[in-house]
Amino acid sequence: MKRFFVVILALAIFGSIFAAGTINLQMTPNAAWTQTLTFSVKQWISVTWDYDETQAFAIDDSSRIATIGNLTFQSNKKFKIYYGIGNVSQLPYGLSISALRVGNSIISNDPGNPTEVTTKKLSGILAVEFSDISNVEQDFQVKFDFTFLPF
Repeated sequence: MKRFFVVILALAIFGSIFAAGTINLQMTPNAAWTQTLTFSVKQWISVTWDYDETQAFAIDDSSRIATIGNLTFQSNKKFKIYYGIGNVSQLPYGLSISALRVGNSIISNDPGNPTEVTTKKLSGILAVEFSDISNVEQDFQVKFDFTFLPF
C-alpha cells in the first residue's frame, strides 16, 4: 500500500510539472474543448564554399577587388547575416575591407544592421573589396567571422 501511494504521488507531481492547467467542462447538451499548440522547427544554415584553399588570391590593382570562389548560404528559414574580421589587428597598416559581396548582395559588417536574406538562400561569387592597397608589400591573411541570426 505504501508503494502504491508513493507511485501515485510521484505520477501526480510529474504530471503537474508538465500540465499547463486544468479544464472543467460542464456537461449540458454539448461540451467541447479545443487547444492550440505551437511547434518550433529548429533553423539550420548550410554553407558551401568552392575555392582552392592552397591558393593566394590576387587583388586587382584598379578595382581593389579579389574574388574567392562561389559561396552559398542556404537555410530552411529566412535569416540575417553579418561579418567581422577576426584578425583585424594583423592586417597591413592602413588596409581595411571596403565591402564584402556574395553575388550582387553586400554583406553587412554591422551587428546592429545585418544583411537580411529573405529568400533563404544567398549564393554567388565572393568578392572582397579593399581600401587603398598601394602601400601593401607583403602577402597577408584575412579571417572572416560570419554570424547568422534568425529573421
